[in-house]
Amino acid sequence: MREENDVLNHLIRNLERISPEDSIFNYKSGSKAFVSLGQGNISEWLETFLPNTRIIVEPKIIGSIIGIQYINGELNKVINKNVQDITESVSSLKIIPKSLPIKNRLEIQGILYNDKNLSRRKNEPEFIEIQNWQSQSNRLKFCAFQIYQCNINHFQTLQELKHLNFEIPQTHFTNFISDIEIYLQCWREGKLFTSYPTNGLVLKINSRKLQKYLGENNLSIPCAYAIN
Repeated sequence: MREENDVLNHLIRNLERISPEDSIFNYKSGSKAFVSLGQGNISEWLETFLPNTRIIVEPKIIGSIIGIQYINGELNKVINKNVQDITESVSSLKIIPKSLPIKNRLEIQGILYNDKNLSRRKNEPEFIEIQNWQSQSNRLKFCAFQIYQCNINHFQTLQELKHLNFEIPQTHFTNFISDIEIYLQCWREGKLFTSYPTNGLVLKINSRKLQKYLGENNLSIPCAYAIN
């Protein structure tokens, strides 16, 4: 119990206050809620970092990206990529915690996916909107991978989400940029992240300090990159 409290206290200390203007849950319906991953020339992206930069390797899961908001420990709102309110539909799914042991306002991003549809499709769309929630509820899973406005590195973020009883993605990490091509080849050969329907890998910079330095723009996140 003490260890669990220490973990929660660590998260609370590192949460920033989310202003209404900065919250994706206050965007106008129809606008784009989630910034895309960087894509393009992976070599040029990697060359911008020092050789020993720690990079987290995650599966690029095929499914529906959603945002979940908790206020006073209770599930308050769920939105899809177009800021449409899907709270009623998603709240019926047992895979989404209805309450958390933390009273701070918490906003989380993750992906709903069908784990019975395991595939590796290079040209699969990044987002697939899952319909008929009730009929698919026994096949859907939710994987959380981001806490908004939180000042901890990416690996710590995943561990905090795990302690809050969210599923988190399988990960590998490396300090050697030369390893990236090896991970990519393993994925292409069906030897990596076989528990998910995927269309590539996601590379994320672990350092929160470096993430803040890189920032983000209206189109993509410089600290995260998608490859296939």
